[in-house]
Amino acid sequence: MRRSKRIKVSNSGREEAARLEYFAATHLHHVGNDEWYGTPFFLEDFQRDNIWNPILGTGRVRRGVFRRRYRTALIGLPRDYGKTELACALLLSEANMHPVHQGQYGIVASSKEQSGKILRTLKAMIALDPDLKGIWIPLKYEVENAETGAVIKVFPYSEAALQSWHFNLLIADELHVWRDDTVWNAIISGMGSIPNSLVVAITTASGLRSGFLWDWLEGTNDLVSVFDDDESYCWWLGADDADDPDDPKVLKKLALPSWINVSDLMSLKKRLRRKDFERYILNRFPTTTSSFSCFTSIQLASCCKGDNDFDFDKPYTIGIDGATSGDSFAIVAYQRAVDPETGAECGRTREWVFDEPDQNTGHYPVGQIAELIAGICASHYPEVVGIDPNRMIVLSNLLSDSYGVETTSFAQNNATMCQASALVVNLVKSRKLRLRGCGKLRDHLANTVEDDKGSYGSRFGKNDRKDKIDAAIALAIAVLAYDKLVGDAGMMYGTFNS
Repeated sequence: MRRSKRIKVSNSGREEAARLEYFAATHLHHVGNDEWYGTPFFLEDFQRDNIWNPILGTGRVRRGVFRRRYRTALIGLPRDYGKTELACALLLSEANMHPVHQGQYGIVASSKEQSGKILRTLKAMIALDPDLKGIWIPLKYEVENAETGAVIKVFPYSEAALQSWHFNLLIADELHVWRDDTVWNAIISGMGSIPNSLVVAITTASGLRSGFLWDWLEGTNDLVSVFDDDESYCWWLGADDADDPDDPKVLKKLALPSWINVSDLMSLKKRLRRKDFERYILNRFPTTTSSFSCFTSIQLASCCKGDNDFDFDKPYTIGIDGATSGDSFAIVAYQRAVDPETGAECGRTREWVFDEPDQNTGHYPVGQIAELIAGICASHYPEVVGIDPNRMIVLSNLLSDSYGVETTSFAQNNATMCQASALVVNLVKSRKLRLRGCGKLRDHLANTVEDDKGSYGSRFGKNDRKDKIDAAIALAIAVLAYDKLVGDAGMMYGTFNS
């Protein structure tokens, strides 16, 4: 993968970029939760040379106005390299130094939590400067310029939310979790007629060599690579595929910020899993998804060693996942118990997994599966039966209408499933999950890879071979149901959506 694009900044371009940098240094301050809070926002050399000057200073003066060459820019930075503050500094500098009547500025964030973080950063920067504080009015979801009517707004990852906007400058945050080019096209389609309009994407590497970010870097039949587009700029700070993460020289070329040194990166290498270090610190895309498997064979083998004496007379939960055809159909029970030998708490499991559909129809016998679940519930009384009714509406209706089984809705959205997956990951890696006698559940856990969902974390995803993981999903639902709805807090029924 190419890392950067050759640029030539003219004298007029350097003057233009310097004007904006002077504004940032005299009016903006660091607002992170560290010792730099409240200090002036001075650009680091690597920020000025590779981001600020190329984006803001590449172009020429036309009729007395500096016209930027680049309409889009892609910046790839490792985690904790100051992306949020830099994005806010770009926005505020442009909006104040090139005021536009009713100007439209924005940031598209990958999640509600990230949107809130960025908006708080913007408001904090404004609040620390008396001049800005007197001009920009903080509102719930935006800040508004009292003199020009310009607005800086943080947007969700939503095509509909962006349709009527025509941005002068927009920051696209964490492109690695963008599912496709739908939102991107909604942004740039409304900026074609806006003079000097600019979109800056700031992101880290994604977990797969696929998706919108990878396609934009490499190019496809439908999408021109950022490196081949005359109106796009790219600078990517990261390790090459051939780089050895154990080589201090590799880490040295990444330690560009003044607050990061090679020893810091070496320390992170010891504390992080290899895949996390590769993605977030080396900032490079994995060559295969196998390096992002959720579990090792050793971890799962360890979980199969201890006794798995599931006790239906003790509180337990059930999770259900699957499809009427294609994948598999999985029912998994889970309970917490104390190991009589060690005295340590562990999680016990039972499984009912259907992975061979009817040879003639290709479908699973949903009626028989509903009857099985109803029989388990009638005999052993689970505390919670967790299911996503939106994905399995037929089974959900059968259980409710035909058998009177009360189920709890677990929406399989990112907020819920990232939390549920993390609970299972912690159980397996701490050797607190018992899998003896649950061979299919073990296999489905072995098939899972980490599907990164930005600020939500990671959830169970399928590997390149699309191996079955339904039992792993069912276990995640059962564990989350036990943790949140049973546990020490007593039993609750209803809907669990987040």
